[in-house]
Amino acid sequence: MEMNSPVGPNALDAEGVVGKPLDRVDGRLKVTGGARYAYEMQQENVLYGFVVEASIGKGTIRSIDTRAAEKAPGVVLVLTHRNAPVQGTGNHREAHPVLTGPKVTGYGQPVAFVVAESFEQARAAAYLVNVKYDRSNGRYLLRANLKEARVPKPSDAPAADSAVGDFAAAFGSAPVQIDATYTTPLQSHAMMEPHATLAMWDGDKLTLHTANQMLNQGQNAIATTLKIPIENVRLISPFIGGGFGGKLWVNADAILAAIASRQLKQPVKIA
Repeated sequence: MEMNSPVGPNALDAEGVVGKPLDRVDGRLKVTGGARYAYEMQQENVLYGFVVEASIGKGTIRSIDTRAAEKAPGVVLVLTHRNAPVQGTGNHREAHPVLTGPKVTGYGQPVAFVVAESFEQARAAAYLVNVKYDRSNGRYLLRANLKEARVPKPSDAPAADSAVGDFAAAFGSAPVQIDATYTTPLQSHAMMEPHATLAMWDGDKLTLHTANQMLNQGQNAIATTLKIPIENVRLISPFIGGGFGGKLWVNADAILAAIASRQLKQPVKIA
């Protein structure tokens, strides 16, 4: 394929912008540091949160001791499943309840949330939370558990898998055959902006400066989780420092910050 001539009119380019040296609308702000992301938003009397994450992949919290963390300098709140408020439920598009019980379903799941007067104080106190677990056997390797995979129904996809030709016969009669298995380590994208939220309440109305790619959907998920009217929720996310789908849904940072801010009656920031 050679690409050495103009493409010509394109029905998808109604505005005629393809090929022109246009600046991104947000380009100058981003390259000069003028674009402010969720965690960079400033607010008076802000408190800082730090998440204690589960160190096992599957199991149950046997005990959780927060006494040392609660006595640490600057700490104003330690949330766990024992004192977190009841939240609304739904699938990941509809709600994101946190600290709902002792069950651990994934490595890194929030098991406690420490809020303090500074980030450093919150982080230091978080390491004082002592959590003991009863581990359960998990299924972590796809290949070892393929026999238990759900077989898609025809209605799950617009078209079923298709096969063209006779691969086995062609491969068997080929003059050169290469049959090898290649593996790669697990990969995860690393965006320049972490999941982050600054939460603040004005009476019964909540404002979240948060890293979220789907604001209407996020507004509904926040309202459902916190059990408040959707018109009382405002999400502000003018810039996303990389999402790659990882910020399509409401995540724990938004809910934890909102819960803590409502309880403490002060803005709470978390990354």
